[in-house]
Amino acid sequence: MQGKARFEVVFSSDVRNMDEWARRTHIPLTTADALGTTYARAHRWLQALRLQLIHQHKWKDSSESDHRMLFAIETSSIWRSSVGLPAGPTLKLQLPVHASSFFSPERRVQWQMVFHSDIFESVRKICPPINDILCLIQCLLTGVVTVVCEEDLPEGVHRTTRGLPPESWINANEAQLVDIFGVAHFKALRKACRDVKAAYKLEVLPYPNRR
Repeated sequence: MQGKARFEVVFSSDVRNMDEWARRTHIPLTTADALGTTYARAHRWLQALRLQLIHQHKWKDSSESDHRMLFAIETSSIWRSSVGLPAGPTLKLQLPVHASSFFSPERRVQWQMVFHSDIFESVRKICPPINDILCLIQCLLTGVVTVVCEEDLPEGVHRTTRGLPPESWINANEAQLVDIFGVAHFKALRKACRDVKAAYKLEVLPYPNRR
């Protein structure tokens, strides 16, 4: 049995995931305040990516105003009907002002709806700024947003989880990342991205009801 590989982006606000990835990457998990400060330093880059989406990829600012959001933008579905009309719901991308919002139980479903949507399922593969947002969040909050690949193999489902961006992305964005994280943390990130055992996690899940 071998099926086609299935990819999905997974959001998790479980701090235990972050702790596990901190041990895996050998990048110690810092305090909530420190994470918030680092995330705040990334605001300028995130806003620049928002502007790229608006000016180059036909997104627009959402009419819904929420002071808790760093930005809220939207665009029509990338899928089209036979007559050229959008064949899916409007895509809405939001990011919070404060990193702590990702861990709020009241907002967990909201962030699942963002990261589990077609924006990160499909659009990121053809729209570089969306992929940049994903990669940046993986660096800022490792373990919160992961890319999961599942394959059906004879011994069970092979689930490969990528918690960090490719090393090529890290190298291409060195200047911005050093500005946000500092040189020492950037070097630790690059080292972890280079190490398959640090950047990826492999699980083999046995098929149910099989002896």
